[in-house]
Amino acid sequence: MPSVLVTGAGRGIGLAITQHMSERGWDVYATARSDADLERLDRLNRVHAIPLEITDRSALAGLAERLPAKLDGVVNSAGIIVNGPVEGLSLVDLSRQLDVNVTSQIGVTQAALPRIRAAGGRIVFISSVSGLVTVPGTGAYSASKYALESLADALRIELRPWHIRVSLIEPGPIRTDMWGDALIDHDRMAAKLSESHRELYASHLAGTRKLVPRFQKLAGDPQKVVKAVDRALTSKHPRRRYLTDNLSRVQKRFLAMSPTAINDAVFSAATTTKVP
Repeated sequence: MPSVLVTGAGRGIGLAITQHMSERGWDVYATARSDADLERLDRLNRVHAIPLEITDRSALAGLAERLPAKLDGVVNSAGIIVNGPVEGLSLVDLSRQLDVNVTSQIGVTQAALPRIRAAGGRIVFISSVSGLVTVPGTGAYSASKYALESLADALRIELRPWHIRVSLIEPGPIRTDMWGDALIDHDRMAAKLSESHRELYASHLAGTRKLVPRFQKLAGDPQKVVKAVDRALTSKHPRRRYLTDNLSRVQKRFLAMSPTAINDAVFSAATTTKVP
């Protein structure tokens, strides 16, 4: 039976991918951090739970020992969102954003690659439309996704001699607990800013907070992402990129057709509001 490694499998999209691929008859090696998530994964048929904090370099070094000799796929699904104006970002938070969403995902891929090569397998990264579009307040998260897009492009070309396919999944907002907690995360971010930064960016913070419920209503079905991952792993000719929802397609086309100055003005107007 085919096998796949899925990171960030304890919740959200990673869990949905794990459940789907195991139901399809794949052996799924699923990583998570908490004991509760690992116990839940262990109860699933054909799922092998692996405790892993992907930013822990020593744990990452031992990942290969937990995998089979041949691996048909790896799905890099782990990720976090650090939001807020760039001027007010904690460098610790920025470093963690890039470590979780970029550096550690490459570390996982490097650990899995000998086994992927042995099976002629595939590599899938869960990117985002934020790797194509940057709006105020998403600079750190978008930077991580832009970086991931670039590294995946490089890998796709570098691995051609071994016929290893590399695909990027680029969803917009998806109905997961991450988006469900977006208002809480926004308020937590605002509270961490210095008083001077809260005053400077008051109209921006109010504008971005006002947008969150709108995006929550537009959030897409996680199963669309799951289906895209399935196609990336099983299609004879997988795509390099998969856009999974109409909102992402509209945003991409809008950016392609509009001058940067207009895009900047639109995004600025959309993410600011007058405050008393």
